[in-house]
Amino acid sequence: MKKNKYAQLMGNTLIFAIGTFASKILVFLMMRYYTAVLSTSDFGISDLITQAANVLIPIATVSITSGVIRFGLVKANDKREIFSIGVVTVLCGYTILLLFSPLLGKIDVLSPYLVLIYLYVLTSSLQQVCHQFVRARGHVRLYALDGIFRTVCTIVFNVLFLSVLGLGITGYVLSIIVADALSIVALSAIDGLPRFFRLRYLNPVMARSMLAYSLPLIFATECNWIISMSDRFFIEAMRSSHELGLYAVSSRIPTIMILISSIFIDAWQISTINGSSRKEQEDFFTTVGNIYQALVVVLVSGIILFSKVFVFLFAAPSYYEAWTFIPLLVIGSGFACLSNFVNSVYTLEKKSTCTMATVVLGAIVNIGLNILMIPSYGPQGAALATAISYILMFLIRAIHSRRYITLRWEYLRFVVSGLVLVLQCFFMLREVPLWIPIEILLFATIVVLNGDDIWRAVCKILRRAVPRPRARS
Repeated sequence: MKKNKYAQLMGNTLIFAIGTFASKILVFLMMRYYTAVLSTSDFGISDLITQAANVLIPIATVSITSGVIRFGLVKANDKREIFSIGVVTVLCGYTILLLFSPLLGKIDVLSPYLVLIYLYVLTSSLQQVCHQFVRARGHVRLYALDGIFRTVCTIVFNVLFLSVLGLGITGYVLSIIVADALSIVALSAIDGLPRFFRLRYLNPVMARSMLAYSLPLIFATECNWIISMSDRFFIEAMRSSHELGLYAVSSRIPTIMILISSIFIDAWQISTINGSSRKEQEDFFTTVGNIYQALVVVLVSGIILFSKVFVFLFAAPSYYEAWTFIPLLVIGSGFACLSNFVNSVYTLEKKSTCTMATVVLGAIVNIGLNILMIPSYGPQGAALATAISYILMFLIRAIHSRRYITLRWEYLRFVVSGLVLVLQCFFMLREVPLWIPIEILLFATIVVLNGDDIWRAVCKILRRAVPRPRARS
């Protein structure tokens, strides 16, 4: 049982890694193109439009995509019921959302793009249901390939709409809409999704269970957005569009952390939903959790060390100042990754209200800190507010989740690593004399502190990947 669980986790992680890395790295490499064809102001407004749409998506979907994957992974559940409930919920939610379009039109920066935003919400919502349903059916290769396909489509239409047709902000958003629509068509054709949708499959009992699980996640998703994205609106309102553009670029660099996390969490979610005993679950969570924690800390340290290099390579020269916001943002992203891992305990136990409560608290803290810090410190204040919010959320979840599953963290190593990361930020941002060798030394310290767990994980993977030679008779 134990070997099978680890093998499944490693196999699924590898598949998701291939698909996600291929797609996300393509987007990451496009950063220089975006910053070359869009001014800092246009780039910031484009980011605001897509983030505004991402705020509306959980409302339109009632976060039913989370219910689709959580209930769809249970083998005993009828997949036709799951998919039909997901699609109908999205369509009903979107219809209701249309009634509130006049309110959104009152936001000056967004009102010229209202139609685009609503098209974005519709296509993205339906695409997410199809995408997660494919994963729930266990078709992880198709799930990964869809990510690559959607990204390639986005890039192709980016070039067409921005460079060829010169559509600017409209072209940037429209390319995402078209890519999502093509993804829906492709998934439906390849996986035969239409045959799973019938109104007669709308089981009221299953619908109530899925909605009871999904509804609290609306608030959780929106509050997660507040922590990670609302600072852009505060910067736009309190500072300038120029600073917003710089901050939008700097926030893309730490998405490397979110990329790694999303790859793992996708695979991890499949592996945790099983019939293991509580003791086996605790051992599984503890072993994987400490390896994951070590990997996250090393990646955070590495991104801080190379933050100037990343901006130099992947953004136009006019955006170079954006590197100064990366150290604090990547620490926040690291704690967000750890918080998402601990949240898998709540997912396993179907305690979505706990997910909601912890994120709401983090969002409240984030808003308060944004209001206090951004007027005086600009984007750097926003980065610090984000980091503090994610740290707080992780600590609360790490303590509270022990009611359900006890994760035996390596506390001393984690605390010492955290202090080293703070020193890295200080020396990097201050650019003290000899800061480069100091940064390299601090990164080496992080690797030494955390390398043991990572090395054991690599050895475990290699032992399973390479068959042992048979003994001679």
